[in-house]
Amino acid sequence: MTFVTEETGPAGLPIRITSLTKRYLPEERGDRPVLNGVSLSVDAGEWVILMGDSGSGKSTLLNLLAGVDRPDSGTIEIGNVPVSDLSESERTLFRRTRMGFVFQFFNLFPTLTAWENIVLPLRLNGRHDSGPARRLLEEVELAGKEHRYPSELSGGEQQRVALARALVHGPSIILADEPTGSLDHRTGHVILTLLSKLHQERQPTIVMATHSQDASRYGQRIFHVRDGEILDNPAGRP
Repeated sequence: MTFVTEETGPAGLPIRITSLTKRYLPEERGDRPVLNGVSLSVDAGEWVILMGDSGSGKSTLLNLLAGVDRPDSGTIEIGNVPVSDLSESERTLFRRTRMGFVFQFFNLFPTLTAWENIVLPLRLNGRHDSGPARRLLEEVELAGKEHRYPSELSGGEQQRVALARALVHGPSIILADEPTGSLDHRTGHVILTLLSKLHQERQPTIVMATHSQDASRYGQRIFHVRDGEILDNPAGRP
């Protein structure tokens, strides 16, 4: 499997999801699918919002996009790569090289410093250049705090570390799952403003799940998710 490389590919990649269905074991969710025939398209470099309550299927859709899980039926294509058809090792490689992640609870490694957390994606990809990490450290306004551990940082600072980690290897796709859910309103606004600035400069494709009306305003299009279905399609596209 050949992937689009960082040198030749666009900043962001288009996403096409077609008739995606996912069920868990009946005893976990009953007979209702978590995702039920979901279809949507996202343009390269676009920032879209998956808007819905907890349990609506947003996180499951992000996990499928990331290749962490596989759909029961339907297809996912990112750029020219049929992600839903890849083997587990191919999905891992694609995720590691082409995607960045921002989570509600930061998911930083507590035994690594801020700097070590940020450079981790570079090291996993066999890169030892520190330039991208140093530039991002400045952009997220954490210079001077790179040697602190997550427990020594505020929630907003931890999310800035997570944001820098998500962007450091130049991913084409950013998946954000309730990135402001653990932050107060002011700090959440700071994080989203920073993400918006970096999006304008770098133009990755962003898919962000949220239930917050305030957070949803940062996206270019909103898809409303309820009971595993997309309720509307803003641009009338599949």
